[in-house]
Amino acid sequence: MNPIQNRRKNRMLDADFAALKLIQELEIECTQRMSKIRQNSRMKDVVQLREVTVPEALRAKTTEIRALHQLNDAAEMRMRELLDGHMAELRRQGSVQRIEQLRSHFLYREWSFLKGYYPLLFREAESESEKILRHIEYQTDSRRRGKPGR
Repeated sequence: MNPIQNRRKNRMLDADFAALKLIQELEIECTQRMSKIRQNSRMKDVVQLREVTVPEALRAKTTEIRALHQLNDAAEMRMRELLDGHMAELRRQGSVQRIEQLRSHFLYREWSFLKGYYPLLFREAESESEKILRHIEYQTDSRRRGKPGR
C-alpha cells in the first residue's frame, strides 16, 4: 500500500476538523468563565458569565459538549454559595428593621437574577429569609413580653 493512500484514508474530514477546533475553543472559553465565576461575588455577574455563545455549527451538539454542562454546574454551585452567604448575613442581623432592609436589598439587587435561571433557588431564598425575619420578630416580641414592669 502506498503511504499516500494510507494518509488519505486516515485523514479527518475538513468539516469534522473544523467542528473539533470549534469545540476546543468553546471548551477553553468555558474553562476561563468557570474560573471567573468561582471568583465572582455578585449574582448578576455569575449569570452573565454563564451565558456562552455557541457557534452555529455546534448548536446541534450542545448536549454532547461537556464543558457547557460543567459551566452551568459551576454557575449553579456559585449561586448557591452566594445565597448561603446572604442567609448567614441575614442571620447575623439583630433587628427586624435591619433584616427587612437587607432582605429587600438582596431581593431586588441579587436574588432577582435567580428568577430566570434558578427559580427553585429564588423560592428557597424568599422562604428562608422570611423564616429568619419571623424568628427575629418572635424573639424581639418575646423579650418585650418577658420584661417586668410593662
